[in-house]
Amino acid sequence: ARHSSTRTALMASHVGRLPVANRRVPRPRVARRPAGRCVAAAGLDSWRVSSDRSQQRPDTAPPNDFTGAVGVGADINTTTTTRRAALTGALVACVAPTVPEAFAKLSTTESVLLNIDPARSYHQNVPTLFAPLFGDDSRETILTCVVPDVLWFLTQNLALGPLETPIRCVVVKLEDGGLWVHAPLAPTSEFFSLIESLGDVQHVVVPTYALEHKIFAKDALVRWPASKLWVVTGQFSFPVEVSDEYVFGRIPDGVLGVGGRDGRVVFNENKAQNPPWLNEIECDVLRAGRFDVLGKDVSLYEATFLHRKTKTLIVTDCVALIPSEIPPLQTPEKLLLVGKTSTDDPQPPDTLENRRRGWKKMCLLITYFFPEHEDLVRPGLVTWSEGWETNFAAIADRLLVPPVVRATLYSQDPERVKSFVDRVVGDWDFEQIIPAHWAAPIDATPVTFKNAFRFLEDDKRDPFNEGDMRRGLKPIADSVVKGRVGFGTSAKT
Repeated sequence: ARHSSTRTALMASHVGRLPVANRRVPRPRVARRPAGRCVAAAGLDSWRVSSDRSQQRPDTAPPNDFTGAVGVGADINTTTTTRRAALTGALVACVAPTVPEAFAKLSTTESVLLNIDPARSYHQNVPTLFAPLFGDDSRETILTCVVPDVLWFLTQNLALGPLETPIRCVVVKLEDGGLWVHAPLAPTSEFFSLIESLGDVQHVVVPTYALEHKIFAKDALVRWPASKLWVVTGQFSFPVEVSDEYVFGRIPDGVLGVGGRDGRVVFNENKAQNPPWLNEIECDVLRAGRFDVLGKDVSLYEATFLHRKTKTLIVTDCVALIPSEIPPLQTPEKLLLVGKTSTDDPQPPDTLENRRRGWKKMCLLITYFFPEHEDLVRPGLVTWSEGWETNFAAIADRLLVPPVVRATLYSQDPERVKSFVDRVVGDWDFEQIIPAHWAAPIDATPVTFKNAFRFLEDDKRDPFNEGDMRRGLKPIADSVVKGRVGFGTSAKT
């Protein structure tokens, strides 16, 4: 299996399974909308997020299908009550048979009762630490049009037990009419059909080392065999080294940042390696940091892109905006579960207020792993103390570098990261950012982008809450960064 970042590793999940006719099939998600949903461009303003808090509309919530009370399955309120239990469950999760085989064994009545949509089912054939670990699962996909007939993104959810966070794929229509697909998502029929409704895929891009953003590239290439594959430099695997051809099903057509170099990707002498889309979509590669993976010294890279025509910056993990309002794909039952003050409390009534409490706590758990106000009283009993809402407000509704990226990667060589930021803000003109996680699109300019990295000038500027960092991220960051500070300051080494 390809290497997953620390963030991905802690986004692991135990996928609950229901026995049906002596078979085991993925536990279905609550169906809140028909397959193939598309958010029209005309309605995008209600989804767009401003990185300037003074320009936000706190009283206006994006649509999240709140329809009042819903039934809560008893399974939601059992063993998976915290992410600690979810992490433990991930280690013992069982592998299910393939979805088609499972469906073949179900009666019509059983399929209706389980509310399983084949268009949202898929098989994950590489072990990971996020749902479903390995095997079969289902994900819903939403297609959002940003600029009509030019720019879109598709959103699914990445799950860790009761925790869910949006994960995103960006699609650009090039001048010749072909599609450029950035970081394909779970290979469901719904996902493929939504993209194919936009045109013919010509290019598939793997922008990072992180497992959740590249694991499904092979499936996408099987679906679109005529497309070309472009991967960022520094791909690696563990516990044994395997070739890119094995991982992606073919040899990449080109590598972004050839030879382990970071910096601006430009046309080179080897014409076969030149991405034909570079005149429309510029690319800059950052060597973000290094990890020791089972004794192997590994450099981690991320490619950032600028779509000139729409003035859109396309990023993976370097910046994000955590919204205070609930994204549309969140599961209501999970929000209510996570929102409880104590794991001993009964499931609360399904109200918008209770869902929002769950969303904000979910954000703290995903962002910090072990936030300050979540306390383990005794095995099996976790409670939340007062003050968590203030801590959430400190990270919400603003463009920032996610704490896990800032603490474990960018702190290793701030000068290299600063050179990357200077290149982006000095050479590129953009008006919005589409990250791979949390909210999108984000109204932001080069000034906004640079402000998110102001900690590079002084690590005491824009600090994250010390209590939130202390129990989870700081010990991890200290172990990673130890011996890594200043691992190379030249942007070309």
